[in-house]
Amino acid sequence: MALGLGVLTTFIALALYAYLGTFSRYGSDDYCLSAFFLQDNLGGAMVERYFIASSRYTNILFIGFVDNLFGWYNVAILPGLMIALFVFGLYLFLKEIAEMTGLRWSRWLIFFLSLLLVYFSIMQAPDLYETLYWRAGMTSHFAPLALIPFFGAFVLRQIRNTKQYAPSVFIQAACFLIPFVIGGLSEPPTALMITVLGLAIAAAWWRCDVRQRRSVLTILVWSLLGALTALLVMALAPANSIRMQTPPPPLPELISRIINYPIYFIVDTFRTLPLPTLVSIALPAVLFHGTYAHQSLSKEARNRLGILLLLVLILTYLFIGASFAPSAYGQSYPAPRARFIGRLLLTGAFMMEGALLGVLAAQIRFFQSGYVRGFGTVLLILLALYPLRTAWRLFPEIPVYQQRAAGWDSRESEIHKLKAEGVQDLTVRFLSAERIQDLGDHTDFRLNRCAAVLYGVDSIVARPIKK
Repeated sequence: MALGLGVLTTFIALALYAYLGTFSRYGSDDYCLSAFFLQDNLGGAMVERYFIASSRYTNILFIGFVDNLFGWYNVAILPGLMIALFVFGLYLFLKEIAEMTGLRWSRWLIFFLSLLLVYFSIMQAPDLYETLYWRAGMTSHFAPLALIPFFGAFVLRQIRNTKQYAPSVFIQAACFLIPFVIGGLSEPPTALMITVLGLAIAAAWWRCDVRQRRSVLTILVWSLLGALTALLVMALAPANSIRMQTPPPPLPELISRIINYPIYFIVDTFRTLPLPTLVSIALPAVLFHGTYAHQSLSKEARNRLGILLLLVLILTYLFIGASFAPSAYGQSYPAPRARFIGRLLLTGAFMMEGALLGVLAAQIRFFQSGYVRGFGTVLLILLALYPLRTAWRLFPEIPVYQQRAAGWDSRESEIHKLKAEGVQDLTVRFLSAERIQDLGDHTDFRLNRCAAVLYGVDSIVARPIKK
């Protein structure tokens, strides 16, 4: 009952986040990213972009793909789609982990954990609008995190399959190409993949059965090479020297930043988000206490769980440091949307710590009593209602998003009407409520030129229009 309730309430909260996404519209760089594919010489434009605009070679292809697949309003479809993909990818990834480790988790438990991780991460996102609802930001900072779990599930499945056969050439090629494609979306997720895969190779070399070691290492090494190639392509892009406002910091300062930034982030989380942090630990703790209340673990297993408690903290700090390293190299402390990867990692760590504490508590005689289990069930039901608090707080945001979308749609109708009348130099209303950046008041402005290409007119400017 409590598990089903938790799935329902968490689904409701995520569904509301997805619903708000239906009011997303083009803003700032979205105009230019879509206009990019209307150029005659697309190949030459791709090369020029790599040299003078952006090192991220996959995100522009991703945007072109969704433009062609979903049409003009793909920006309204993507937030809900990416949330759904994120949950599904995590479900597959956690299911593979359970299969590899012999954990007898039900599908509903795995699904609930996937929902919780996405929910807590989105709810505590440093800048949710730029991370999820602005397509240009979502493509670089949300999309790769939604896709990486699919890659993780694929790698784990292939590792499990090495018990029957060695990986084929096609599997090895896929292990290289998938992280290479995902890595081209943004540097922070790529740095994370490199760190995780490097540690996985070391663990496989040390712990893997000698009969499977070569096959497992083949899978992991090709995956690491794909991620490293992606980072190398982005690092060597001439556009980096143009985008960076200041030269890279000296090596000692860079190391200091990489060490200190995760500490700042973690401390700030406890300071500014105490209640969500507590719930993200307590809910898995109570859930796993109930799940393992009737299972007795050996002393060796309990010791391993104790070691894992510490290991999770160390690895989380390391992974956050790795994901913040590109920002530390390029622009100091990560921008809010670039910290979403840290939020996901820290939220996952909190949930894992809670789950481990719950399993260990279930082995203590006092916590095995019927009264404690009954209290735990009631507490789990109360904690499972927490996402409804988020849903309640989201409702007042709906009219704000609706009004912003209505203003954008109204202006677009004006543009099409003027164009139908033969007007090629358009003056339209400026959207003061735009969260990112709207069109400007002169034709040479970058966004105005891109919008003119998209709408098929000679020029377009936006000015405040009094009613």
